[in-house]
Amino acid sequence: MSGDPPSHGLGDMKPDIFCYATGNVDAVNACASPRAELGYAELFIEVKSDPSHDFFVDPPDVIDDHSQESHDFFAASKDVAFSRRRNRAFGQHISYVTEIFARQYRVALFTVSLSGSCARLLRWDRSGCVVSQSFDIRKYPELFCEFFWRFSQTTSAVRGHDPTITAALPQEEELFRDTLRAHVGYQLGIQDKDNELDHAMREHYEPGCVAAVVVLRHGEVANADNLHRFLVSRPVVSPLHLTGRATRGFWAVDTSTRRVVFLKDVWRSSAVEMEGEVLLRLHESGVRNIPSVLCHGDVPNRIPDVEYEIPRAEMQCTLVGEYCGESWVSAVAGSKVIVGIYWHYRLVLSTVGYGLARVGSTQELLHATHDVFHALSDAHAHASRLHRDISVGNIILIREEGSKIRRGYLIDWDASCETNDAGEAVTIGRAGTWLFMSNRMLAPRGTTIKHTLQDDLESLLYVVVYCAFLYLPHNLSDEELSRTIRLLFEDARLIDGQLGGGQGKLDNAIMRTYTKPVEFNAPLKEWLNTIMDYCYPLRTLRVGQEDPWMQLDLLDKFWAEFLQTHTLESNDRQAHDHPHVTDKYEVDDARGHLVRQAAIGRVSNSLRLPTRVEEVSSFGRRLCPNPAVTEE
Repeated sequence: MSGDPPSHGLGDMKPDIFCYATGNVDAVNACASPRAELGYAELFIEVKSDPSHDFFVDPPDVIDDHSQESHDFFAASKDVAFSRRRNRAFGQHISYVTEIFARQYRVALFTVSLSGSCARLLRWDRSGCVVSQSFDIRKYPELFCEFFWRFSQTTSAVRGHDPTITAALPQEEELFRDTLRAHVGYQLGIQDKDNELDHAMREHYEPGCVAAVVVLRHGEVANADNLHRFLVSRPVVSPLHLTGRATRGFWAVDTSTRRVVFLKDVWRSSAVEMEGEVLLRLHESGVRNIPSVLCHGDVPNRIPDVEYEIPRAEMQCTLVGEYCGESWVSAVAGSKVIVGIYWHYRLVLSTVGYGLARVGSTQELLHATHDVFHALSDAHAHASRLHRDISVGNIILIREEGSKIRRGYLIDWDASCETNDAGEAVTIGRAGTWLFMSNRMLAPRGTTIKHTLQDDLESLLYVVVYCAFLYLPHNLSDEELSRTIRLLFEDARLIDGQLGGGQGKLDNAIMRTYTKPVEFNAPLKEWLNTIMDYCYPLRTLRVGQEDPWMQLDLLDKFWAEFLQTHTLESNDRQAHDHPHVTDKYEVDDARGHLVRQAAIGRVSNSLRLPTRVEEVSSFGRRLCPNPAVTEE
């Protein structure tokens, strides 16, 4: 059992009772940080002292199907303070589940909620949760005991673990370490002096925590040729939400070629096209500066021993949505429960590099984003496709043989969309990362209009401005920088009941409110002023005059000539003191508590690998994101 000391914050709280596999007990005893046990938990029981603390309320025993569907499953109370405490307790339960999913390779998770002597069994996956009817363990102890007996006797896969991931062999870990070390050193252009390379390795590798991940090539039978084995350790991206895509990204090593690749693990919507298929078509169309696909496919429930074409029904997918139409399902918050179905999917890319947040200079920033400009214009012109999620996190820098400047590649095409004859997205509404959305898409009407290439290009402009503020020299104080980032990029408010924002971007477009006073280096300031004049001319266009932002050839010509004719700083990176500066590697503090992006957990006999997670305590903003906006 574990307590929740009142002096600790939400990030220190733990479930009341943990259940572990026998092989994990020694590892749990060695845990130093307060919630590291969540990296090994098979199941947990959250205990509340009184039945009134139950989060849910069952329908009456005698009820017809219509009343069943209209019955609200969430408990209500006229005592506002009590409701707040109970909701907070439910959020606490959800935060434990979220962190277990982030720390472990999970398909599903079982938990138990105990209010007084009344128990509920819960099964969670990436689409939601199925909750059992409450039962009194004093009246029906056999139900409680049978559940735990069955749970203890079944396989780890049935308990919710991913069977396609296993602990790497010792020789495989050695291969992973040495191969990764060479690639990290080359991409960063560093040698092992002053432990610089060792420090950089910690972003991708935790000794003793290397896993082998199997990827089955899409559309092919499971045999030795089509089952690809990759080694991974620390992810560079971890899921911080319980539901949805739950994206993980790793620098991985291909065991067959001994090369570093990028492995993306995601839960994709059944209505969305596979990202690997999109990328393959973009390459066929001649789109430049996008990653190359090595292999991709949905994840099977098991790895068969013999050659076998695995049917779709045996691929990993969420199950909660399958129960929404059942007659016993109650309403939640007055509405019928509807959740999507997500399929577990892996994409392996042979293009591996560092994110744009690691940009080293003005020269690199403008060259890399020009490369991304080509990717956008090519995709639109040759493949009739829009990216729709231009952000700092979706641009990577690749050092290539014979080039002094790292090239920019545009990644994460899973939010992309085909265009119609007018060049607009066929799908209506917002998509992307809020900080970099165009003014048009941030307006309240953004949920009802169609994305265009000009919206993507405007987002690219904001990426350059954002990186210039955070990673290049300027004259703003830390306080002025914080205020500028908040007003220019983070602005969001309810306008006539619709979420909107972008007032800072609009002010800057009209009067250059936030960029004009800033003293960047002279060439960068010239580039910014010119591109902003293309995007939002300060003077009104004359009748019949074509909008320069619509003239891609004009934009490309200016950009290319600017890079050729201007001497740009090649080593002027200056990471400013701001919470959004995320390229710093952080470790546990003196008390052993978790901090942002710290590694947690270790490999055990049943493989509970570490992931980098934030302390997830609240369940409102983080677990209920705007569904029209993609995760970064």
